[in-house]
Amino acid sequence: MQLTHLRKIWQISSAAMCYFLFGFGALIVGIFFRLLSPLPFIPAAKRQLMIRWSVHKGCLTFIRLMRFFGLIRYTFDVESMKQARPGHIVIANHPSLIDVVLLLAVNEQMCCFVKSAVWESVFTGAVVRQAGYIPNNAEQVLPMAAAKLEAGENILIFPEGTRTKENNVIRFKRGAANMAVAVNAAIMPVVIECHPRALKKGDKWYDIPPGGPAFTLTSKSLITLEDCIDTSLPRPKQYRQLTSYLESYYERQLIADSDTRAPLKNKS
Repeated sequence: MQLTHLRKIWQISSAAMCYFLFGFGALIVGIFFRLLSPLPFIPAAKRQLMIRWSVHKGCLTFIRLMRFFGLIRYTFDVESMKQARPGHIVIANHPSLIDVVLLLAVNEQMCCFVKSAVWESVFTGAVVRQAGYIPNNAEQVLPMAAAKLEAGENILIFPEGTRTKENNVIRFKRGAANMAVAVNAAIMPVVIECHPRALKKGDKWYDIPPGGPAFTLTSKSLITLEDCIDTSLPRPKQYRQLTSYLESYYERQLIADSDTRAPLKNKS
């Protein structure tokens, strides 16, 4: 009993340190690049690439620390995402609190939507602004995203809009479909598995099972609109058709991946 209690204290302390270092690192990066912003010899586009690379390295360091302390395990199979042509939408299911961190850890250059709390945070606000991310409460979200896709950027979105419910039922909102149809953008699906379920909606940040949950990220083949919907239909029908297709796609993939799951190995 006492040993279990000590392990829990160690787990909470380790998690607290990881989250603190992650937030503190974001603050330092934000301050550093804010100081560089007035310098004329570093163009804004170059600075954005540098910040996104820094975010990628910060996320990678965070998950490695989490793994070192036995808080999580993970394996990645995302070559199709890395090799896909630019200007696509990356979508993923959303089982846990750290899904976006895992995805940014495996992709050096990716735009994403951020919540207003992150946009306004003293720790992360400067970083997400200078990285060219998009606030999800902006009035011109769709035009901003469309401009980035047309410029060859890849955008990450979680179509569920929030973490997957306890019953694991996938329910997508239409944001990803609206964006894909509006710009005729290809979609790169990434399937995230977390076993046992942890850091789900309603869980505390330190509520982690012994040994840590095992995460698997798997990118699939790029999907074009012509592959899955009738693009001659009016746009509202295309939105509904694509949303329904993607929901069914993820339900099938999660069942298939669960049936064929192999023992996980830690890979960075």
